[in-house]
Amino acid sequence: MNQNHNPAATAQAPVKPLSPWTYTNAELFELEYDAFFLRAWQWVGHVSDVPEPGDFVAREIGRDSVFVIRGKDRELRAFQNVCRHRASRIVSGFGQCRGVIRCPYHGWTYRLDGSLLAIPQQEHFPQADLASLGLHEIELDVFHGLLFVRIEGDGPAVAEMFGESSDYFAKYGVDEYQRCFDDVNEVWPVNWKVAWDNYLENYHIPVGHPALQRLLVENDEYDEYASGVSYGTFEIRDKPSNVDAEREYQELFHQGCTRLPPELHGKWVQFGITGNLGIDLYPELLDIFQLVPLSADSTMVRSAWYGHPDPSDHERRLRELNLAINQPVNDEDRQLCTRVQLGLRTHNYRPGPLSRLEVSIARFHETVRRRIPVTSLDRAPAHGKVASENARLATSAAGS
Repeated sequence: MNQNHNPAATAQAPVKPLSPWTYTNAELFELEYDAFFLRAWQWVGHVSDVPEPGDFVAREIGRDSVFVIRGKDRELRAFQNVCRHRASRIVSGFGQCRGVIRCPYHGWTYRLDGSLLAIPQQEHFPQADLASLGLHEIELDVFHGLLFVRIEGDGPAVAEMFGESSDYFAKYGVDEYQRCFDDVNEVWPVNWKVAWDNYLENYHIPVGHPALQRLLVENDEYDEYASGVSYGTFEIRDKPSNVDAEREYQELFHQGCTRLPPELHGKWVQFGITGNLGIDLYPELLDIFQLVPLSADSTMVRSAWYGHPDPSDHERRLRELNLAINQPVNDEDRQLCTRVQLGLRTHNYRPGPLSRLEVSIARFHETVRRRIPVTSLDRAPAHGKVASENARLATSAAGS
């Protein structure tokens, strides 16, 4: 569900949607992984997940794995989750390293700051230089308590990307939040862009999500930044739903807004970061929608929830109702996206026009073309030629 699809947007020349081949091509997927995941900030968790020295949270972000750990000096650091010896994954999920980080394969041991402490039977490694064999540290940024990492590249800090919209996170007190439900990871049989296209428009809500249609009304409070961050708000409808859980949510919603300033009462606030991350702020909790690319036609969808550490009775009930309402919405999106992925393989299919309700998809597709020029082609290059054709087109664009 997107937040910035104002149908009264200024008219502009229609943007041609991406060609179907771009949603199914394995060679292109490799280029996308580099452009949209390795070189972009990826959400990992919240500072409350790592409160004490040795506490860590590990995440898969595709073929790569990362973890954030709190050191004995109480500083947070992020590392690639791979042992320097034989590439074993070292940690998984949420946990605690008691004093050191130890690889479960051969026992190579690292300090909490990532430096290599010891190699078992070190006499058999006469050329090993411990000082040069520490874990690979990567960039870490803490944004209102939320943990982001970037494996490659550079660019603005997370706060710079959010700009003035950062104020929302302060008003909700997100830096104080704690995890309030276990994460849910689902594998959808779709290309990551299919799932993100779906997230970027509300045109499908009246047909695809009857619960949201009964609950929400849109307003014109939205913005989209050149950084790729967009945000907007929805309001809870005054008309009571005819579904018990939805009606109860409506009735309790305003009673769960007591921590918020008046201008946020009765609203849901949503954020999108181009490509793979949605953040929803409700009075009762924050939820995460994250796409993790697995292959050209497979994506893991990660859901996570954080909220105030001392919720009121109203907030506790609203959290339960929130999941009861939104989890079926997630299931509906999976079904809708699966239908699209199957349809994209149809012989000679060509996409129809995008409406003004889908303007955010148009902007996303333009971003894909800008970062990966080969996606501007109507048909896929010959097998094995996608990367070289992309390089040629990028060189040509740079020289023009």
